[in-house]
Amino acid sequence: MELEHKPLGDEIWNSLHAVGYQRCVVKPIPPPNLERTRKDLREKFGVLHVWAMTVYDRILFLDADTFVQNSLETLIHMDLHGKPIGVTKDIRDKKWVKTFNSGVLLLEPSVKEFDRLIHLLRSGMEFDYVMSDQGFLNAVYGSNWHEIGFLNNANIALYKFQRQFWDKHSFQDINIIHYTMEKPWKCKPHSFYAPMCKVWLEAE
Repeated sequence: MELEHKPLGDEIWNSLHAVGYQRCVVKPIPPPNLERTRKDLREKFGVLHVWAMTVYDRILFLDADTFVQNSLETLIHMDLHGKPIGVTKDIRDKKWVKTFNSGVLLLEPSVKEFDRLIHLLRSGMEFDYVMSDQGFLNAVYGSNWHEIGFLNNANIALYKFQRQFWDKHSFQDINIIHYTMEKPWKCKPHSFYAPMCKVWLEAE
């Protein structure tokens, strides 16, 4: 999914087309409260467009700061047990919270649901504006979501703040690494997250 005001270059698209990607250009969806939305997350409401992509039966949306290192076949076909979305719980202020992280989203598109979300976004409802789409989607869905598991959204905040939990899992078993705390393209050689960044930077 590409925002129309931030097009990728032809060279990048040639590489993406070669491995099966299709171009999908969407208009930005502005935040309802620009000043209260974190500056680097102001364009994230564009993720709502995935609900309108009914050409697909099911969509697995991944943030641009995620890295896939295993097959996602099992995740894509996961039973959501009647829940509208599949996500995993988040970590904030160094600890687990009851809200979910929206960086990996599993859902079944619906124009009706897309229209509902846009209506709610513009309705003046209160939510955690700072966290942009994540705050909004948590306010909309509350606890009505299916847990897809740590291995399908391994937030690197856990690598630092919940290391005992992280180390209980084999790194090779992690399907999706989520670079929430430090982006690999900005990662410094001596950063705490350098070992995680190395995975991205050395990928073929």
